[in-house]
Amino acid sequence: MERVIESKDLLEAQSHVWNHIFNFINSMSLKCAVELGIPDAVHSNGGRPVSLCELANKLSIPSTRIDDLRRLMRLLVHSGFFTCQKIEKGDGDGERDVELFLPTVNSSLLLKESDVSVSPFVLNMLDRKFTLPWHSLGEWFRQSNVPTAFEISHGDHLWGVTKQNASFGDSFNEAMGSDTSLVGKLVASACIDTFCRLRSVVDVGGGTGTLARAIAKALPQVQFTVFDLPHVVEGLTSEENGRIAFVGGDMFEYIPPADAILLKWILHDWSDEDCVKILKRCKDAVPPKEKGGKVIIIDMVMTSRESEHFKSEETQLFFDVLMMVLTSGKERNEKEWSKIFTDAGYKEYKIVNALGVRSVIEVYY
Repeated sequence: MERVIESKDLLEAQSHVWNHIFNFINSMSLKCAVELGIPDAVHSNGGRPVSLCELANKLSIPSTRIDDLRRLMRLLVHSGFFTCQKIEKGDGDGERDVELFLPTVNSSLLLKESDVSVSPFVLNMLDRKFTLPWHSLGEWFRQSNVPTAFEISHGDHLWGVTKQNASFGDSFNEAMGSDTSLVGKLVASACIDTFCRLRSVVDVGGGTGTLARAIAKALPQVQFTVFDLPHVVEGLTSEENGRIAFVGGDMFEYIPPADAILLKWILHDWSDEDCVKILKRCKDAVPPKEKGGKVIIIDMVMTSRESEHFKSEETQLFFDVLMMVLTSGKERNEKEWSKIFTDAGYKEYKIVNALGVRSVIEVYY
């Protein structure tokens, strides 16, 4: 017997589908706000709310676009990036209420000169090179010989494209660096016990050294080696009086020895088989637990809805599918992590939930 669906339920279902269809508008409106410099303009008003006319003037937006700016700001307020105060016009002549905008904690992460700014991440992740592969996702599912939808769209894997296209590669590195700045600030305070007994750390895939700098400032006794692909570290010289060195190489072939190996947002880019290979190289590079050795992983541990530590399941699910589209990797739950560690020859691990949707995992053998 066919189920009879109430009109109210049908309309709610339609709204649900529409919201998912048009969710990209949130992303692209955020990108537009960053490109225009809206967060900086609102935050730079000395703590006072800014009107639409003031905002348009700060951003050099023509007066003919002020009403369009109001509509964009209305969506950004709804998304939690700003708040809006309305001053009602009570004269009844149809004049529009005055709208005044104030910043939020969310918009503070979008300030271009902030040391925790994620603006480069916003611009890079919403670059056409990253949005185009989503149009190939259905085609990718019907094929078995192409590793990712990204490769269908661009003819090469992500790491090849970032190497061949210098501007995109620079944008990608800047995006990863901006995320690492925020993580480094948190790690240097909330997770300092993870590093305090170490004398040397190799930051594998450490880019231009953002995370190493943050931890090195908090722990002056630790020697850091930033290890990344040769074209990433080319031209970079040692810093902090020689306490931060840069070395080029391939983590699948060799990782320099140290008390600890640091893998921040690396393993989620790779398949289980490749993660085991990387972790075996790490195992070759660090001493056993009784001699102070360990591997430190900063990555997501997928959390079930029932978990008391659940923060944002949707964010983790987004990243898992993102890894599927862009790389051969994935986000993993604790059981999946445990199997990888065992397969790579490790005997023990500890998960510290100190970084929101990401965790710090210490692994020992």
